[in-house]
Amino acid sequence: MPDLYCAIIGDIKRSRSLPQRGRVQQRFADAIATINLEFKKEIASKFLLTLGDEFQGLLHSVAPSYRVVRRFEELMAPVEFSFGIGVGTLSTPLKPEALGMDGEAFHRARTALQNAKKSKRDILYDLDSPALGLLNALIGLMEHERRRMTKRQRQIMLLLEETEHQATVARRLRISQPAVSKVASSFRHVLDAEDAVRQFLQAYAPGKPT
Repeated sequence: MPDLYCAIIGDIKRSRSLPQRGRVQQRFADAIATINLEFKKEIASKFLLTLGDEFQGLLHSVAPSYRVVRRFEELMAPVEFSFGIGVGTLSTPLKPEALGMDGEAFHRARTALQNAKKSKRDILYDLDSPALGLLNALIGLMEHERRRMTKRQRQIMLLLEETEHQATVARRLRISQPAVSKVASSFRHVLDAEDAVRQFLQAYAPGKPT
């Protein structure tokens, strides 16, 4: 079976209306550099800016893709992005940077990005699985819930994803453990949904239920 890769394409929402575009572009470049460093082992071709307000990269597998996108969202907040994530083969040789390559992975990612923009979604996947619709629906609900959170709630949830120890999160944010517990209880369904997404992507097999 040919090697499968995971392409990610991201594009800034309403980029022309952003204030201080020069500063945003610098943050954009810094965020991409951070992603390339933190996910070095998972990256097949480095992420890079392509069309000014767009970036793309290639992963060895789909498993870390949602973590990559969430990390990028964190680095660029409050600037919003649309993401298309596609899994498939390459029709050109693999290159060190995700430029000048073509193939199914990039076609699927581009299609997913276009559909995300049309449907005003943050993240859409395009991969060969009968559970694709369920995956995208679940992620859509998760993103909707995240938009309802305050900045502090998002910080707490992000740290809870890294560690389930509420006392550790409380110490890092210098808040009480009951405050962390309250947020964890209110948004427990989001953490459960993210865990389900991670398990799905980790077990992904083309064309087979996972």
